[in-house]
Amino acid sequence: MSETWLRSLKQKLTDIYVQKEAQEWVDINVSTAGLLNITIVSDKFENLSTTQRIEAVKNDIGQQYKFLGFISLYTIQEAASLDLKAPQLLDEKSIHTWQDLALWSTNPQNQSPSSPELCLPRTVTFYSFKGGVGRTTALIHVAWILAMRGRKVVAVDLDLEAPGLSTAFPLNPSPKYGIVDYFYEKSYLPKGVTAKINITEIFGEVNIPDATGRLFIVPAGYLSLDYIAKVDDLRATTILDNGETLWSTFSREIQNKLKPDLILVDSRSGINEWGALSLLQAANEAIIFLFPNEQNQKGIELLLQSLTSFGRLSLNFVFSPVPDLSDTGITKVIHAWQILQKDIDKNIDIDETTDHDLDIDSEDYLIIPYIPSIALADRYPVTGLLDYYTPIANLIDEDTNFQ
Repeated sequence: MSETWLRSLKQKLTDIYVQKEAQEWVDINVSTAGLLNITIVSDKFENLSTTQRIEAVKNDIGQQYKFLGFISLYTIQEAASLDLKAPQLLDEKSIHTWQDLALWSTNPQNQSPSSPELCLPRTVTFYSFKGGVGRTTALIHVAWILAMRGRKVVAVDLDLEAPGLSTAFPLNPSPKYGIVDYFYEKSYLPKGVTAKINITEIFGEVNIPDATGRLFIVPAGYLSLDYIAKVDDLRATTILDNGETLWSTFSREIQNKLKPDLILVDSRSGINEWGALSLLQAANEAIIFLFPNEQNQKGIELLLQSLTSFGRLSLNFVFSPVPDLSDTGITKVIHAWQILQKDIDKNIDIDETTDHDLDIDSEDYLIIPYIPSIALADRYPVTGLLDYYTPIANLIDEDTNFQ
């Protein structure tokens, strides 16, 4: 079902059935299974049986009725008795989960026009569909480089099920808590009880000799049975009593305290709630890491299908770790990129009448080779090998418009 057809159908049904705008309405949704779900509240259904109502709407839809899922048709009085209300148009701020994103991307007719907002501090998420591609290692080195250049950087470990960012650096002071403890208290603290975990207690600073900037690390937490229980209880979609999300509260408080130039987020890999928070709630930009094989490409293809209509993100791609930089190895990377390019073009050019704001550099990609001395290192960063990660830092510097 094309975007143009969905918008036209919604307008057509609205023209037919909505005469009392305050009380009558039409809602059309395409499920992730591709079924057309329709709800209409209109007094044009008075004195008609359920079968007559359905047949009337099917005639109005035309041949696409074969894709109907559920169809719910009510008079104004019937809708009032069921306490049904017209749904609000969706905007990007309402997208918190992968399911939200899937429904958003398949239902352009219900999207509220909006312009992407520049969130402060600017947040870059390091994401991978599969693990083992050097995502965390890259973040560690890039954060170090940016701090050496004079940026004030906060690196946040949101790989909650396999945390490791904090072990890369000695921190001063060593934080008493991690972001899991902070999120947990925000989620479950009873009303009227004063919070015990202050934003200043969940980060520590890295001592970087000769750096003109600063680097702060927010660890996931300290592994224990208590940590495991908290991660299991936490929900990334929690809305707090003040209407904020867990991430927006953290972002606001860390901005007030440190005023960083950048937040770098180490995301959980794959399709899960913390990966969704890292990309959909937190990020202005995402660096997507992938190994040049079919598993990674299929996962990124799925990601692109969902992100096409989500205009808040700028995406860049890094192939990592590439074990073979010979002509044969580079040819494999180029082939993987060409396949990915086809997916990008296919998903962005869904409808020529619509402007899609997904920003992807279609002319270039970055490569991080397999480097044994980094893979086998006991401590990070490996300062003698920072040049391998400089192109990623350059990309972030350029997109952040530092003066």
